[in-house]
Amino acid sequence: MSRSMPVLRFSGFSLACVLVAVLTGATSNAFAGIKCWNNKDGVRECGNVVPPEYAQAGHEEKSKSGMTVKTQGRAKTTEEIVTEREAREAAEQRQMELDAAAKAQAAADRVLLDTFSSEDDMILTRDGQITNLESQVKLTESHIAKLVRSRDQLISKAANYEMRKKEVPPNLTRDITGLNTQIAEHQKFIQTKRQEQGILRTKFDMGIARYRELRGLTR
Repeated sequence: MSRSMPVLRFSGFSLACVLVAVLTGATSNAFAGIKCWNNKDGVRECGNVVPPEYAQAGHEEKSKSGMTVKTQGRAKTTEEIVTEREAREAAEQRQMELDAAAKAQAAADRVLLDTFSSEDDMILTRDGQITNLESQVKLTESHIAKLVRSRDQLISKAANYEMRKKEVPPNLTRDITGLNTQIAEHQKFIQTKRQEQGILRTKFDMGIARYRELRGLTR
């Protein structure tokens, strides 16, 4: 029966002697592929085979001349593998988002150029939409003024009842409350339209700037 080659291990002075022997050609074939590693105490050891308990810790391989010909890094821990995978997945997700954003921007640019023939065309469209909203605001303000006059008349009637020490009729109180509710709703409507005007201005300002950029226009 053949005998397996023993694992040769050296440290400290022994390692130095082995390397000297290697350099002078005095070693046998057993030292043709020397591997060096650090043991659990941090001591440098060398041998023809890395012990199983240090196989994952990394090692160096030496040539016959004692030169380092290969460095084997330590095996990654489970935590490191998970961290790298998560980082890779995050990077891939971010790239997908960037690609989607670029695609959406390209589509928006096509719509912009297909919809408007010039910057003046965009300005006219913007002003027309803002004017339309302004007309709704003015109409609502006019209606509010009528509601306020009606409410104030009812409030005067209620005040007369109170001045004469009489109970204010429930229907009169109900009508005043109803008018106040309508006035508040119309005021909220106006506020919404003002906000829409602001959004339109911002939207068109950005659109005009982008249009000029795409067309290569300068002010």
